[in-house]
Amino acid sequence: MPSIMLLFRLLRYNSCMILRYTTVALMLLFSLPLFASAAQEAQETAAEKAFHLGDFNLARTLGRKGGSADALAQACRAGLVIGGFLEKGPTAIRSLHGAITDCDKALRLKPHHFTAQISLAIALSFEGKRLNRPKYPLRAQAYILDLIKQDPTNPVGYGALAAWHSEVSARGFWARLLLGARRKKAAENFARALELGMQGFGVIDYALRLEYVKYLARGNKKSRRKARTEAEKLLLLKGRDAFDEILRERCKHILTALKGGKKSSIKAAVEAATAFQNASPEHSVERFPLEKLGQASKDQNP
Repeated sequence: MPSIMLLFRLLRYNSCMILRYTTVALMLLFSLPLFASAAQEAQETAAEKAFHLGDFNLARTLGRKGGSADALAQACRAGLVIGGFLEKGPTAIRSLHGAITDCDKALRLKPHHFTAQISLAIALSFEGKRLNRPKYPLRAQAYILDLIKQDPTNPVGYGALAAWHSEVSARGFWARLLLGARRKKAAENFARALELGMQGFGVIDYALRLEYVKYLARGNKKSRRKARTEAEKLLLLKGRDAFDEILRERCKHILTALKGGKKSSIKAAVEAATAFQNASPEHSVERFPLEKLGQASKDQNP
């Protein structure tokens, strides 16, 4: 009998221990996503802070380590600034391709992520310009149109579409013919972006305003006078972060050229204010294959 009692006690003890360890294990299991989420948020915050302060390489590294859609979108933005304004030649193009990859990864995690999709559209436009291949800007335009459809009240989408028409139409007759870009459409979308920006978003995106200045500076004499006014207004605004300060310096050069009135100087200043100028003639790095983009990206294929 004592042996039976002892057996029951052992069974009850073991059952309690198993239940206790199972409970602890379950608590740890359910808490792991919380720890992972907190770690991701910390990486996102650190990446955003690094971008704000101008440490774009650190922002890219932290964004990639974070691994969330928001963090990867931040890494993409940082990569575009690094390659677009701080690097030259093949190194700049590799940063461009890295930015495309980061944005694509973000969109795999969260389709229609606004920052990732806008940044990917910008990146593909630059890749198309470098290679002189129409498939890239067409895909970029499709991304932008999709975002406008998703959020028709956001001025940045219209600003991006306006910039697309402005940049592509500036490439010349064949670019306008093949891709359907028009300065008139740029004007319409800039007007819509500025209208929405003033109504609900306060001071709208610094980069968008600079694109508007560039668009006006490429126009006729009347348009260039307005570009000068807009550039002066833009320079009165304080940039939100280190990237805005980079754009601010470009705007100063455009304003100086506009004051001088020489068309060639204005054209050169506008081109210098456009990202990836030091990478555009470089063909030693192969194209980024559009077929490598994820399903979230393919859904917007024109």
